Amino acid sequence: MKKGHKRRCATPVDGRHHSEGQVTMKRKGDIADFFVKRHKSGPDQAQADPTPKTSSPGSSQPGASQASQCEHREGSSLPPPDINNDWPDLWSAKQTEDFKSKNPWLGSKNKKLGCLVCSSVNSIGIDKEQGQGVSLSREWMNFEIQVSGQGSRTTSLSILRNKVRKHALSKAHTQAVKVAEQQKEAAIENAVETMTESYMKETEAVFRTAYHLAKKNRPFSDHESLIELQELNGVKMGSILHSRYSATQIIQHVASEMQSKIISSIIASSSKLAVLIDEASSLSHKAVMTVSIKASIQEESPEFIFLELVELENQRADGILQALLTCLTNAGFTEEWLHENWVTFVSDGASVMLGKKSGVATRLTLRFPKLFVWHCMNHRLELAVSDAVDEVNSVNHFKTFIQKLYSLYSVSNKNERELVNAAAEVGSQLLRIGRILDVRWVASSFRTVRAVWTSLGALVQHFKNACSDEMRSTKERQMYRGLLDRVQSPEFICDLGLMYDTLHELSLLSQELQSRSITLLRAEHLLKRSIRVIQSFKESPGEKYSEALEAKQTGEYRSIALKTNAKLKSINPGQFLQSLVNNLEKRLSFEDETIMDLSILDQSKWPSKPSIRHGEEQVKRLCKRFNLCTDQALNGMRDLLEEPSSEPKDLKPLMNCMKTFPVGTAECERNFSLMNNISSDKRAVLLISNISNLMMININGPPTSKFEPRKYTRTWLKSHRAASSVRSRQCSVKAPAESKFVWNIL
Repeated sequence: MKKGHKRRCATPVDGRHHSEGQVTMKRKGDIADFFVKRHKSGPDQAQADPTPKTSSPGSSQPGASQASQCEHREGSSLPPPDINNDWPDLWSAKQTEDFKSKNPWLGSKNKKLGCLVCSSVNSIGIDKEQGQGVSLSREWMNFEIQVSGQGSRTTSLSILRNKVRKHALSKAHTQAVKVAEQQKEAAIENAVETMTESYMKETEAVFRTAYHLAKKNRPFSDHESLIELQELNGVKMGSILHSRYSATQIIQHVASEMQSKIISSIIASSSKLAVLIDEASSLSHKAVMTVSIKASIQEESPEFIFLELVELENQRADGILQALLTCLTNAGFTEEWLHENWVTFVSDGASVMLGKKSGVATRLTLRFPKLFVWHCMNHRLELAVSDAVDEVNSVNHFKTFIQKLYSLYSVSNKNERELVNAAAEVGSQLLRIGRILDVRWVASSFRTVRAVWTSLGALVQHFKNACSDEMRSTKERQMYRGLLDRVQSPEFICDLGLMYDTLHELSLLSQELQSRSITLLRAEHLLKRSIRVIQSFKESPGEKYSEALEAKQTGEYRSIALKTNAKLKSINPGQFLQSLVNNLEKRLSFEDETIMDLSILDQSKWPSKPSIRHGEEQVKRLCKRFNLCTDQALNGMRDLLEEPSSEPKDLKPLMNCMKTFPVGTAECERNFSLMNNISSDKRAVLLISNISNLMMININGPPTSKFEPRKYTRTWLKSHRAASSVRSRQCSVKAPAESKFVWNIL
């Protein structure tokens, strides 16, 4: 025998032990020992002994093992046993402890046994679904189990032992144990959930604060002060996540989760995808590219979504292409999915984008042959106007003069103040004069012409005052004399009226093309209508040009005496308008086969009595190119032909695909405007990734009142700590940098 190990002898039910080496002798007078021995040797031993003795590892007692497993399972999650000592007199103290340890559910009341588990389950009712067809024993629930006084003690022990064992293995008791365990787990979960709820609310309050910063373009440093303000107002904000570094991480987490949710929804629904890109330089002189997409969310009408602001390593076509594909891949789009669902690519007309030999669009079409490439219509409109200006020299003279006015008042605060005073003298309205016909879109040029037209009286008065100002030098007075002669000439008034009418019409077209809801079919209609309007100006002058012609005949305009200036050469209206029409038709052509096929969906172009197979070939080509179900689209088209006022469900995929095509890159220009608002001169050191996160929340995120932070705090807590965590360094309120005695009385 190994040292430190003692041989253990089996412990009988009566609790007596034998010392080491002592031989257990048979005693004829010991009825209990005889009963135990006879019971062990009996054929039903496996079903009769609820309190098996310790056996060797090789022994096998199925019934005892099953009871032990049941008892072990019960003992893990049962209510505490009855603490009273009113147990049956039949059991000795040792037997009572033995039964209680092996059957934790066992209880006693008035020397009668009962089941604590069944009693507790009965008090609240057992689950009908789980306990269907099972009824609990009333005797065990009401503590009425006892043994009659008849028979010997050995017989009574055997009967009581069998009752305990049968109840432990009964289906009703087993089911009651499961219900009790579920109740205990539910109680624990409710307690944890209640505790977690308070922690979650504090973390959500911090998330909502950081989200507010992103929506309002506020610096990260405001996070600490806003947290402090809310705590002063009695809001629990936790003890950590109060620094500007935490705000940066929270915004990054929210932006990443937003992008993941958006892309997952697009991929799951196999929505058709349009990609718009544009490049620019940030305030920190870094080359960046904004990537926006247009797709249908939950099968609704397609909408623009900001994807990412990417920092470019180089601005060559290969660098831009690699950055774009990396952006799409990191967002979650696979190349196989893009081959099936990427339908169009839109950019401006820069050679690096649309170059025929090695531009980004050319490289993309080699990789994605079915991709439809589109040049932004707003940029094409600007190119058409620029071509017309170059063809008509007199327009350049008008442009130069307006630029002179812009320089005169934008550089000198003194001149601007004098112009305001002059406007007050004559009671004239004053608008800010900007640039004209430069890199800005045509709507900006119209605002400048309107400002000059509206402020003409103030300009004349200011020039008169400057001419007679003895405090100015001779050169300055001569300059103002020349400006006065120019604005008082009927030639300038006529040129201004002509440009007003023309740019007003082009401005309306440009603003319509910038709309988020415009489609290619609608854009084509608006373009052709604008061309007809401009052509009509040749025979029937517009409103402002008519006023100018009338003023030329009368020699007076708004109490301003007009003087002919022989040195000025007026714009030839017919030449300018015809040049503009020709360039619009040339630059904004809709002769592409795909555009012509899409026009079959425009009911205004249908014949008076279309055939039931009208547009069948066009629909087939569109479905083949953009991977749509041909049969479904044809059924939808026939439904539309039969009921033109209906919206066939089968035609919806094709209609949504058509609406996915962006008209221009106005959305990219909006992104750059937001980027400049975020990356101000005081925040120029912001990383491009942080600017991108802020833009993601600002553009795609709901308003703060509809933001649900719990969706993001749950994923945050998987790898970060809550605002109420005590394992992190606690935030402390910073004392003011200075202290003033006057504060004591305020």
